[in-house]
Amino acid sequence: MFSDFIKHYDNIRCILRDIFLYGCFSREDLENKSLVSSRKVSYEIRRIQQYIENEFIRSDWEGRNKLLSLSYDSISNTQNFLVSTYQSKSFTKTDLVLHFYLLMALNKVDKPMTFLEIEEFLIEEGLISYDNISSKTVQRKINELTNSLEILKYEKKGRSKAYSISEDILKELDNDEVKKLFFLVSLYKNILFPTISGYYCEETLKDYMVYERGINEDYDGCFQYKNLHFHPLIDEEILWKFMKAINSRNLISHNTSKAGRRIKSREVIKPFKLRYDVNCGRFYLFSFNENGRCVSSRLDRVEDVVIHKETYNPKEFEQKYTDCMKNSWSSVPCNKIEGYDTLRIKVIIDESKEKYILEKIKSELGEYTIDNIENGEYFIEKRVNDCHEMIPWLRSYSGYIKIISPKWLDKRLKDDWKEMLNNYGIIS
Repeated sequence: MFSDFIKHYDNIRCILRDIFLYGCFSREDLENKSLVSSRKVSYEIRRIQQYIENEFIRSDWEGRNKLLSLSYDSISNTQNFLVSTYQSKSFTKTDLVLHFYLLMALNKVDKPMTFLEIEEFLIEEGLISYDNISSKTVQRKINELTNSLEILKYEKKGRSKAYSISEDILKELDNDEVKKLFFLVSLYKNILFPTISGYYCEETLKDYMVYERGINEDYDGCFQYKNLHFHPLIDEEILWKFMKAINSRNLISHNTSKAGRRIKSREVIKPFKLRYDVNCGRFYLFSFNENGRCVSSRLDRVEDVVIHKETYNPKEFEQKYTDCMKNSWSSVPCNKIEGYDTLRIKVIIDESKEKYILEKIKSELGEYTIDNIENGEYFIEKRVNDCHEMIPWLRSYSGYIKIISPKWLDKRLKDDWKEMLNNYGIIS
């Protein structure tokens, strides 16, 4: 999807994660932990700052180290500003010149032309010469405009292909219908996957409205979004690779980073399912390794992906995946028959006013058992692969839920609340 727009985005993605999003390392720290040279780190940081507006970049100091991070207001900004980091390919002069020369030549002649006719026209008009642009370079650009971008089309002319500019696919729509289409694209670009293509489509449609239809009205910012996760966008290229591998059932391998460390691993695995955590805005890949163990990979920790030619039969893992994930709260598989945790909680509500809270808790828990202890108090038990995953959910019901077991979970939440109250100066 991105091959025509992006060149070497892996370094940008890693630095966005480590410097601006999750790690918040200083430049010096990143140079020590990564395999990228200090010169390359500095270059990529400057390039990222050229694409992301200054209003979204926050600077803090930790001693002599400068820490950069991203901050934005979803009310005042309705655009995903991380989209612009994908517009980072360095085009050569030849690439840009040929793009426009080819379109101008076909538009001027206004009839299908073979490759030889196009080449002769460009030379006769003095637009190119073999001293600086080879015949193969022109052919590659024509193939790109035809096969990848679909700006050109071709028809058979004897044994040759005759190229022309593709027809306007929106010619059947009137101006009002084009405006409505723009509104739809503007809405769905942030709430449906994939995000990047939605933004590119919106930008292309906007240019089309202005330059082809003469529609110059401003429709920027007509929608606002609450609790929109912007950050998964930078992992979209990796997500496409995983989707491609799952669809074709190819084996893959990938490298990851965790807790500020690069984890180099070329274990070959069988990609099976993708899962999206709506609350956290995270994608997970579930695979099976050579031992048949179910493995979970967070996409925001994956650095690169290699798709292998070997394939596998997914049917052998369908039941095993169901067994591994049936008690998963979010992303932790269970590879043992009795490997789950048992969460026991007491829900305390005011029956006259807060009955809806109990119903909300029940709807979110899925499978569970419940007993009414007394008026306003309910005992709930649930099996889950890993209670750690439930900590954010339990925090969201503070004041209504008391943890009975496991004891370590109760202590963990109490310590978290004490630390928060201490940070705000409420206790000391």
